[in-house]
Amino acid sequence: MINTVLFVCTGNTCRSAMAEGIFKKMLKERTEDGSKFNILSAGISALPGMSPTPEAIKVMTEQGIDISRHTATQVQEDLVKKADLILVMSNTHKDYIKTKFTFTQDKIYLLKEFAQIGEFKSIRSTDENYEVVDPLGRPIEFYRIAARELKENLEKILDKIFEENNK
Repeated sequence: MINTVLFVCTGNTCRSAMAEGIFKKMLKERTEDGSKFNILSAGISALPGMSPTPEAIKVMTEQGIDISRHTATQVQEDLVKKADLILVMSNTHKDYIKTKFTFTQDKIYLLKEFAQIGEFKSIRSTDENYEVVDPLGRPIEFYRIAARELKENLEKILDKIFEENNK
């Protein structure tokens, strides 16, 4: 049963914050009671308390999602222990968490990789096509591309979670 999902990127001010916002909106739209899910995000190099970037806030606002009150959180042991599923944006994030928190081996995936696999299983991908490119420091269009990629993949992931939870 997957109830707690943790999204991880570098600073928790762009990709993982957007993924958290998008996923929460999807849950709200597709369930009567999304409260049985706990959706979290964090960064491997986050500065706790930082706000999302203005570009991330703007792109999410364009999609009817308010992440303006989000504050960055550092990845910590209690968060990864609590998570039933950890979805990261890059191989660097995956390697960092797997090394620091060795008990995560069977519940950590690249977000785009997890969306593509046919079942819950552990795979090791070094294919950069499975990474969500960091838009930080780039024009707002890169944030829109990242948000589109996240949404497309999160729709597949939500279907998988519903399927798994209904077994």
